[in-house]
Amino acid sequence: MGYTITRNAGLDFALFRNKVNGTFDFYWNTTKDLLLASAIPPTTGFSTQLQNIGQTSNKGVELAFNADLLSKKDFNLTFNFNMGMNNSRIDKLNELQENQANSNWAGTDLKTQDDYRLRVGQTMGLMYGYVTDGFYSVDDFDSYNPVTKTYTLKSGVPNVGSFMGGISVRPGVLKIKDLDGSGTIDGNDRTVIGKALPKAFGGFGINTVYRNFDFLAFFNWQYGNQVYNTGKISMNMYYRTSYGNMLSTMNSNDRFKYIDAQGNLVTDLEQLRALNVNAKIWSPFSMGNASPVFHSYAVEDGSFIRLQNISVGYSLPKKIISHLSMSKLRVYFTVYNAFLWTKYSGYDPEVSATRSSGYSQLTPGVDFSAYPKSRNFTAGVNISF
Repeated sequence: MGYTITRNAGLDFALFRNKVNGTFDFYWNTTKDLLLASAIPPTTGFSTQLQNIGQTSNKGVELAFNADLLSKKDFNLTFNFNMGMNNSRIDKLNELQENQANSNWAGTDLKTQDDYRLRVGQTMGLMYGYVTDGFYSVDDFDSYNPVTKTYTLKSGVPNVGSFMGGISVRPGVLKIKDLDGSGTIDGNDRTVIGKALPKAFGGFGINTVYRNFDFLAFFNWQYGNQVYNTGKISMNMYYRTSYGNMLSTMNSNDRFKYIDAQGNLVTDLEQLRALNVNAKIWSPFSMGNASPVFHSYAVEDGSFIRLQNISVGYSLPKKIISHLSMSKLRVYFTVYNAFLWTKYSGYDPEVSATRSSGYSQLTPGVDFSAYPKSRNFTAGVNISF
């Protein structure tokens, strides 16, 4: 049975006659004897067994403070801020010092299913896959054979044909970097292509009162993490008959094309070059027996700033409400999840949605068709007697 050792040290502070006050904390937590699936001899009839072999540690700092920026008779302004930095580290694993983890969003369909790595001495949430290298251009080929209807790759250009289910490689096909220099693409060309855990996170807000009006806004933010956008894989492939090629990134203006404006099939290399001068992305044509491939194109920056809530209120003057035996009557309007600033192309970078039963904590940062956060509007009245 696993257990956690917790260590914590903190400092409370107050500055400038208590106009600025807050806390600073340092923590170090160690969790031992974690249950992880470990490889066992195949003679047992099973490939893995759950064993108490894992140990992780979390070290970090947290800072929070409040500041009275301005305090006048008819006007008050306060500011609050908090941030945290956490280093999640794997201290112990099995004798191999490494373990595999599968987000399982694609079931058994994903090519080389283990899309995460657990490594001693490194952080949790290492995304493990292939490095995108654009698409095969006309310059990657020597010629086209109209009899066999195949293109001949130039010497030294890696071939993804067998890796992609035995397809015939042609200009416009997704290209993967040959990291081991073998000339072909296989499982040995995978590497760490993303980290799910942020470098820092926190929030800040302002609260102001001017006469009878009040205003509050709070933001939260996250920096330095990546998101595994599964939609950029599954929805950019024609072979998926139910929901393939749904993203606008694969529109006919941007993708590599094989049909000209007159509806004719183009196979000649120079004609393909002219037809695809402005091509920005590979062609997601049917790949037969090909499976989805986790590559760096699907790994995106998950940093964001979110306007978590914003509220405006007005309190009626006491000389008016005193006739109604009230001490306060305030009307207000609040918006929750008001706005999001991010470079992430999906609905929301603050996500972790997989089909990995019981092991989602080992594969964080997966966006598997997660429903976006809703925006809520609230209006109300506060009455005090």
